[in-house]
Amino acid sequence: MSPLLLATEGGQVVAFDPASGQHRSVFHSSDDEAMMGIEIAGPHLYVASLSRIYKLRLDDFSPVASTLLYDPTPDFHQMQCYDGLLYVTATKANQIWTFDEDLTLTLVHQIPPPDPKKPVKYKKNYNHLNNIIREGDRFYIGLNWLTTTQYANSGVLVTDTDLNEIERFEFGWETHDFQFLDGKKIAICATSSKGKRVRHPYRSGLIVDGELRFEHDAEEAFCKGLCYDDDYIYLCGGRKRERRHRRNSSSIIYILNRADYSLARTFESSEIKAIKGAIRHQPPA
Repeated sequence: MSPLLLATEGGQVVAFDPASGQHRSVFHSSDDEAMMGIEIAGPHLYVASLSRIYKLRLDDFSPVASTLLYDPTPDFHQMQCYDGLLYVTATKANQIWTFDEDLTLTLVHQIPPPDPKKPVKYKKNYNHLNNIIREGDRFYIGLNWLTTTQYANSGVLVTDTDLNEIERFEFGWETHDFQFLDGKKIAICATSSKGKRVRHPYRSGLIVDGELRFEHDAEEAFCKGLCYDDDYIYLCGGRKRERRHRRNSSSIIYILNRADYSLARTFESSEIKAIKGAIRHQPPA
């Protein structure tokens, strides 16, 4: 099992060893906001709170640079680094923000909302962008909302390397962290509470090529971070609580066997708060 770095609801980055269960906080947001985006690029670690992005030295997690504190918040979610640029989902505005390695903002790209004839409106006409990854000569952007209907079907936006739209396709429901693994499309499917009139199967877990291959109790936990190593897949999240109390939620990690998506073990900690993002990290010997 590989060591992980976890971005948490409590505003911390936590170094975690799944084999031993040992963990330690290595960074805390100066703004006391939830951390979500996390990305390693060369000798540096980039982490994002809702309103600010930080650049840290990976060897000792000391700060190198940060953006200003954006107000109103862009609601940063996940991010990926390619060709010296950091691509970040700015969820509230339905945008992709691009930064250079020094965290200078170089481009703001507007993603057309579900109804392109109407302006973007948070929680009314937007896609709730979750993550962005690159596979070959295409970007794939996770759309928690594929249509204007909340708590319904999710999808993926496919673009060229200039972020020009090619197509959109449906994939899962309330999805987070869309990725490719072993030639298959995977993502986390989440489920909001029954009181929110969900318009999808009331099930949560790992979806693989359209099929839920691992399922956990939808009332027990939510998951938003997904990473893997050669042998295991890590679904990371926390105990379900009301949103206003979520920063106090215990963390939960479902560790799955990569070969067949079966559950290898479950880890839970009240010391690590709910996990919003996760990445594999092999520290130097």
